[in-house]
Amino acid sequence: MRILVLGATGFVGRRLVAALQQAGHEVRCLARDPRKAEGPGVEVVKGDMLDPEAVSRAVDGVHAVYFCVHTLSKQADPSADFMDVERTGLRNVIDAAQRHGVRRVVYVTAIGTDPASVNSWARGRAQTERMLFDSGLDATVLRPGMIVGHGGDGFAMVERGARSRVAVLMASRRTRFRTIAVDDLAGALTDVLDEPRAYGKAFDVGSDDVLTIDEMIDIAADHLSRKHPVKVHLPRRALAVVGPLIERVAGMPRGAVGAFVGPGSEADLVGDAKPIRALLTSPPRSFRESL
Repeated sequence: MRILVLGATGFVGRRLVAALQQAGHEVRCLARDPRKAEGPGVEVVKGDMLDPEAVSRAVDGVHAVYFCVHTLSKQADPSADFMDVERTGLRNVIDAAQRHGVRRVVYVTAIGTDPASVNSWARGRAQTERMLFDSGLDATVLRPGMIVGHGGDGFAMVERGARSRVAVLMASRRTRFRTIAVDDLAGALTDVLDEPRAYGKAFDVGSDDVLTIDEMIDIAADHLSRKHPVKVHLPRRALAVVGPLIERVAGMPRGAVGAFVGPGSEADLVGDAKPIRALLTSPPRSFRESL
């Protein structure tokens, strides 16, 4: 099949492109900077997901679309709300898919997505998921937990902490995360591609390990044969106050920092990873195996 991947230059997208190619599929990518998406056998369409015409060109002639975009990263328009960016991109994909007769769309969000959540990220993602399910397309949503792998924004806290004597952390000391290796997530995304049992459903995906950031750092330190660091958790209320300044300086979309440290951000991100297991070719690895 010819598959379009949006977010192909990102942490998950790069692994997904490799997994799809290994499974024998042809891969097309939409990228603002084509040089970042170039690779053996990869077709690249230059453009931004916020441009309906560029998305339409990319969708034309494919069999399925993966949408795995990380909108907390630097964006072309940092003045836009972080969920507005993601919602507009997915809306363009839905419109293009309907126009070109493409039925299959797979969307990556996160464990904890909930329309009733007080957290703006979890609530906004739920609204965007609903927009996709209401489109009439053969849609599937995968909601990963903490994605373990070098290059991931969330896991970077763990990696830096494990290599430090003193780990300074934005994440809550109490929040528990289900974990999943980035390659296992890419494998799960590939497994559901042509799976009718996944149509119209959202699945939490992850290993059986549920850990706090502090526990992950200590396990990672053991893996590196280092001493467990002293952990200092920054006051989240103070971070929420300076969040808009951090967003402007870093070129992040509006609300990105607030979603991470604001109301509801200390909720456990565990979900239920059992329902998807019947669709996977292999079970997700443990946190230690992921390291």
